[in-house]
This record gives sequence, structure tokens and C-alpha cells, in this order.
Amino acid sequence: MNRFIASALTAGFLCAGSLTATAIETSSAPVPPGPPPAAAGFRQGYMNDGMRPGCFPMQQALGLSDKQASRLDEMRQSHFREVQPLRQDLFRLRGELAAESVQKRPDEKRIDDLAGQIGQQHVKLAMLESRHLKQLSLVLDRKQVNTLLKMKEGRGFSKGRRW
Repeated sequence: MNRFIASALTAGFLCAGSLTATAIETSSAPVPPGPPPAAAGFRQGYMNDGMRPGCFPMQQALGLSDKQASRLDEMRQSHFREVQPLRQDLFRLRGELAAESVQKRPDEKRIDDLAGQIGQQHVKLAMLESRHLKQLSLVLDRKQVNTLLKMKEGRGFSKGRRW
């Protein structure tokens, strides 16, 4: 009986998926442009939007000088290199937590341990972000800092965004 239900559900999902794909293919709505290819680099995807060469959206939004933009770019890259291993570890821990949670007999002690490790990773990432913002504030003037903070408010989890 369970195999029959699983087979029926699988067939239903496959049919629904193919109908959705067909409906999308036949719609006349224009397809929005995708992100630039990874090989294009961070700035190259933005260079044909009426900005001067070497300019990226944050530089225009904050009114950065070329020297400030260069310094912020170095700081951003350094920050990324520092947080990337922590984010990868956090992703791994979340995967382990999910895998343990769906076990027939999940180990509650292991789940608690993984949840604690995930919390510790979030604390580390928050501290690194705070330090990074402090470093940015040494390069930017007060108006630029306020604009940057407003830009950050528009990202992440908010109404109408991912859960």
C-alpha cells in the first residue's frame, strides 16, 4: 500500500512539474537577465549599465572616491576569505542536523550538540561582521556609513523575502 501511494505521489509530482515547465516555456513574458557568468568577475557584469569603468553599484550609491572604492574592495575580499570557511562549516553542520533530524530514531543529544555548534558559528560570524563594519567605518564618512547601513537593512530576512 505504501509503495502504491509513493508511486502515485511521484507520478503526480512529475506530471505537475512537466506541466509547470511547459507553461513557463510557452509564456510570452520576457525572461529577466541572469547574473553574469562566474568567470566574468564581480565588476564586469555591471560595467555596461552606464557606469564608469571599474565602478560598481556600491561605489555609486555611497559616492565613493576611487581610493575609498579600492580600499573597500580589498577589505571586502579579505573579509570574504575570513568568513568563507565559517560559512562552509555552518552549511555542513546544518546538513548534519537535517540528516540526523529525519532519522527513524534521531539522537537528541547529537541534535542538541549540532544546534549548539550552529549557534557558536553564528556568534563567530556576527563578531566578524561587526569587526568588518568597524573597519569600513574608518574608511567612510558618517553620511556614507549611514547609507551603507540603510542598504544593509534592505537585505536578508524581511517581509517579502526568503524565510
